[in-house]
Amino acid sequence: MATLRELKDRGDRIVFYCRSGLARCNHSWEPSWDQLIQYFGPDADFTHDRSEFGRLVCENCGGRGANIIVQPPEGTSGMGGGYGYDHGPALSIEEATRRQHERDAECKRLGIKSPAELNAASLAALKAARLAGRRGAHFIGPPNPWADRKRGRWP
Repeated sequence: MATLRELKDRGDRIVFYCRSGLARCNHSWEPSWDQLIQYFGPDADFTHDRSEFGRLVCENCGGRGANIIVQPPEGTSGMGGGYGYDHGPALSIEEATRRQHERDAECKRLGIKSPAELNAASLAALKAARLAGRRGAHFIGPPNPWADRKRGRWP
């Protein structure tokens, strides 16, 4: 939960992009934090009250609503506030491999199939359905005497 005051104190930047689809405006505006705090108040909860920012009107086309982007201060990674895209430091190949093996072992223990196993089961089901369709297993009546005949040759 980030209030406008907290975002200003952290040094973040905020950019509004016009989302008016009719005019294809693409106008952007970077207000000062003081303007936003004066208009919405210092304790406006930015993460929950984004609908309040929908009242803003584009200077270019007059459209309402905006896409809002909060940019962290220079020299920081991600959003920094714990509510965004901070993925932390990059993992070494060995550490990433170890974590993948741990996830695979946990999935196997829980009985969750891997994507490769799911794909193989799906292909096997498709093949079985195709064979059943060729042999007439889905139809009521006697089996087709010509089902196994090779094309162009008599049995």
